[in-house]
Amino acid sequence: MSTNSLLISISGVPKIFSDFLPDNGLAILAACLEDNSHNVMILDYNTPDTLELVFEYKPVSEIRKIAEKIFIYKRRPNIIDLAKLKIISRRLEEYKKSVFDGISNDICRIVKENDIDFVGIKLWAGEGFMYSLLLAEKLKREFPKIKIFGGGPQVDIFQEEIFRITDNFDALCLGDGEETIVLLADFVRGKVALDSVPNVIFKKNGSIVKTERRFITEFEKLPFPEYRKDVYIGVDNKVKMFVLDESRGCNNQCAFCIHPVKSGKLRKKPVGKILREIEYSLSTYGTKLFRYAGSSTPADLLEITAKKILEKDLKIAYTCFGNFEAMKNADFNLIRSSGCMAVFFGLESGSPEILEKAFHKKNSLVDVEHVMDACKKAGIFTVVSVIYPAPFETETTKRQTIEFLTKIKPDSVLVQFPGLYPRTVWGRNPEKFNFTLETDTYELDIMTYQIKQFFPPRYWKPLPYRVNGMRFRQYAAETEKFQKELNSRGFLTFVSDEAYLLSKCAGFENPSEFIDKNRFYLFAGLADEIRKEIKLINSSMI
Repeated sequence: MSTNSLLISISGVPKIFSDFLPDNGLAILAACLEDNSHNVMILDYNTPDTLELVFEYKPVSEIRKIAEKIFIYKRRPNIIDLAKLKIISRRLEEYKKSVFDGISNDICRIVKENDIDFVGIKLWAGEGFMYSLLLAEKLKREFPKIKIFGGGPQVDIFQEEIFRITDNFDALCLGDGEETIVLLADFVRGKVALDSVPNVIFKKNGSIVKTERRFITEFEKLPFPEYRKDVYIGVDNKVKMFVLDESRGCNNQCAFCIHPVKSGKLRKKPVGKILREIEYSLSTYGTKLFRYAGSSTPADLLEITAKKILEKDLKIAYTCFGNFEAMKNADFNLIRSSGCMAVFFGLESGSPEILEKAFHKKNSLVDVEHVMDACKKAGIFTVVSVIYPAPFETETTKRQTIEFLTKIKPDSVLVQFPGLYPRTVWGRNPEKFNFTLETDTYELDIMTYQIKQFFPPRYWKPLPYRVNGMRFRQYAAETEKFQKELNSRGFLTFVSDEAYLLSKCAGFENPSEFIDKNRFYLFAGLADEIRKEIKLINSSMI
């Protein structure tokens, strides 16, 4: 007996252009269900349609003038602008609730019309998390017998803590979900017990039960992600750039990172499988743009795949993550020739002291310099991340980072303040890394944290921890000042690897112009302009 299911993603109002990429995680889960004779639909609300629904609210029309001032004319908002933004933001928050309540009503209609047996909801951070909790509550109220499962980033980070604020999920799913989702379907139809399903957390007689963690190793047995229009509803509203699951897990133990916790040890997908998925995507969906999913794409896998792409004369373009240590002997000319346009590297700091003491990173700055030089000479756009101010940061270590960035000259530097997440090395030992928790409900506060739309971080609700004795507004301001100093030295600070590739497909010579234009569209809620951009990229010949 088959089941009928919905897989749903609501991350809130789209805020960056990459929100419009198809969700490969849900697509592979859908394919696994179909392979086992289950019926499934994906409802992905991270689309221009959602943006349009929110911004059709008339009182926010004045925001376009402020958006033009900030993103087109590059002028700082004045006190009057900020006052207007506060009013608009407050009104829009109220209106968004009605929009997402309407989406929930629509989902309830689909559940009823399609006799849905279970719903899987991908849980994102911020407003998407809260809307998803409200959706689960509504579904349980309207359909008491339906099974509801939660997965995604929030579950990987917060796990059973989610049950502190909701009882509307029959189970939460961790990590690799391909085997789990099929067994959950078997649970729904009464074939297996829930405690025999791997990678789930659920409540039994008031107590938390966590089943065996199990990681996918036999990638050959997995189907290709399913993007058919009758399964992935509204996929035509998405950018035709697929995330390619070439590897999972990470052998590094960076102190701030959740990947070792959620993904386990590094596992590589067979090269033949990667190539077949690329060819399938080209022939079935006409997709030529890809982004490797692995948090640290192995250099040997990247090179071997690049050779096969060239041998088969596949006309594609892609980006990936990179690790300096693993890529110090990589053939970047070969990699670039195969279509690799950009690589994202986790640098975090240019201070040897901070790299070791704060991040537990093994980067040799000599290797970093060598890799960056080789990558740039091959014509690959280089993106590095920096966490500032890091734990134990000083004026001296700040100068070291700026001087090192000036030396290696990355094409883009993405700067963020330190995020303190549970189960990371930082999260388990905050005091050892110069963090001070300011609340006894730290995990709950972080889990339910809401970003303030339209405003930079210094205007957000304070995060519940200090860094180096600094409260949130102090270190958020330091991050902003650091970013501005990099801008004054000619660095781009908002261009990610996938944004660079998309900017090229949209016909932009300067990727920062692409970023500014789309930040304007998203800030002002210009959904039609976003649709035009998506159509242009999807018709691009690279």
